[in-house]
Formats: sequence, structure tokens, C-alpha cells
Amino acid sequence: MRALFLCLVVCLPLAVGCTSLVRQDGDFFEAARVPPDRYERDDTGCRLQAQNYLAYDPRGTEGTRYQRNRTYNAIYGRCMTAKGYRPRPYYKNWLPG
Repeated sequence: MRALFLCLVVCLPLAVGCTSLVRQDGDFFEAARVPPDRYERDDTGCRLQAQNYLAYDPRGTEGTRYQRNRTYNAIYGRCMTAKGYRPRPYYKNWLPG
């Protein structure tokens, strides 16, 4: 029983830490009442905007992998929100169905 508890105590923070390295994409936003082709164009445009910032802006090229990933997610999220998409609730991103 103690081994199971220790395993959970050690593994849970590692699993949570790994999700912080996930790059956001169209699955993190709701596309209600938007044609699929428009949603794909907006998603692609926002991805390119975030990637270009990380590749060409001196402020985007510095920092750890974690910091660059957070910057990517922030830029992508702002872009999608500016285009009118709402972020999906957290539980919808991680639970099936």
C-alpha cells in the first residue's frame, strides 16, 4: 500500500508537468457556427503566427523549452480569441467524449 502511495505521489507531478509542454492547437478551442474551412484557415494562420514569433523575434528565441512553449500557447490563444473562438473548458480537453 505504501508503494502505491509513493508511486502516485511521484508520478502525478511528472504527468502534470508533461502536459505543460503540450502545444495548443484547434482542439483547444470551440468552433461553434463556423464553417470547417474557415476554422482550418484561422487555426493554420494562428499556428504560423506563433511559430514565426518563436523563430524570428529575438524575445521568442530565448528561454527554456518550457518558456518557449508557454509563449507559443499564449500567442496562439490570443490569436484564436481575437478571431472570435472561445477556449474549450479544461475538462473537455482531457476527458474523452
